[in-house]
Amino acid sequence: MNNVSNNGLFDFVAFCSSGLEGAVALELKKFGYKVYYSSSGRIFFKARVEDIPFLNLYMKTADRISLLIKRFKAETFDELFDNVKSSNLSELVEKNAKIVVDKLKITNSKLSATGAVASVLKKAIVENLGGTNESGPVYSFVLVLKDDEAFLLLDTSGDALSKRGYRLKTSKAPLRETIAAAIVVLSRWDFESSAPLFDTFCGSGTIPIEAATLNLPNISRRYISEEWKILKEHWEKVKKRSLGELRQLSKKLTQAFIHGSDIDCQVIKVAQENMKRASQIFQTKLPIKFSCTDFRDLATFNGKAWIISNLPYGERLDDKNVIEGVKILREKFPNGNFYLLHADKDFEKLFGKARKKIRFQNSGIWTYLFMYY
Repeated sequence: MNNVSNNGLFDFVAFCSSGLEGAVALELKKFGYKVYYSSSGRIFFKARVEDIPFLNLYMKTADRISLLIKRFKAETFDELFDNVKSSNLSELVEKNAKIVVDKLKITNSKLSATGAVASVLKKAIVENLGGTNESGPVYSFVLVLKDDEAFLLLDTSGDALSKRGYRLKTSKAPLRETIAAAIVVLSRWDFESSAPLFDTFCGSGTIPIEAATLNLPNISRRYISEEWKILKEHWEKVKKRSLGELRQLSKKLTQAFIHGSDIDCQVIKVAQENMKRASQIFQTKLPIKFSCTDFRDLATFNGKAWIISNLPYGERLDDKNVIEGVKILREKFPNGNFYLLHADKDFEKLFGKARKKIRFQNSGIWTYLFMYY
């Protein structure tokens, strides 16, 4: 069926790492959007076309935001072509648009040749528009084809939203920015109402930086939909308004306390460089203190605290005794809420039974978020 507006609302899809759909749903609901369905790595929700700038600027847990053009059955190339050609693209896409089809995800379907699918898809889009000289802005289409059911989507983000722009250098196995933000969202930490946040294995500083900038719009980077005729003026207005909100949020952020530590002094220097760049991008002095400290040497903190850390595993596991020693964190933070990432499902044997655990994919590795609160 076509994505026909209902009271101005359209169907959108937010993409994320498989297993972290709940974090994206929490963030969308916080902003007042209705989530009506989710599957592996995809969250379906209702929004207006005019919401596209806000969603891209403020959503921190999603990898990209796409507008669902049409959902249909496609067992043959004729079905694919006819359904795309009859969709309501002309309401959104301008006549001289440059059409790009570079994101296809096909699983368990009769149409499996990605090159042929992309070719037919582009031809149908062009014919739908009555032809195009492709001299205008880029419109990038995504096709998800699973069990012969097709989802035709229009990407509104361009570069993945995880590319905030502050991380030039990383540690051995960095946590993607959107994953770090998702962990913070799932922990329910908030700089205005929550206790201090500690990352005792901070590496290049992604978790502390994402926590500090969670509510800040990223107005410094470009998004593919900024050049679209139907949104260009609206993007300018939303970015201008967001700049004012950014200044207000910056003042509030000063009350937060975030501390990142790591035994590797060189990687702490990288974290500090990343923080400086993030401060420039978000035009805000970030309330983060980084220190080169072994977690076993941390001073005891008796107050309420959030400890959110990506523990060493895989490539990051240089010291096999580290994980066995991690239980000392309970002594260092006797009143702490712990949100710890590790790939070993038996981690609970060392740290205790988690109140909740979530399994998700991190750089192709199935990882667990163990939650103690």
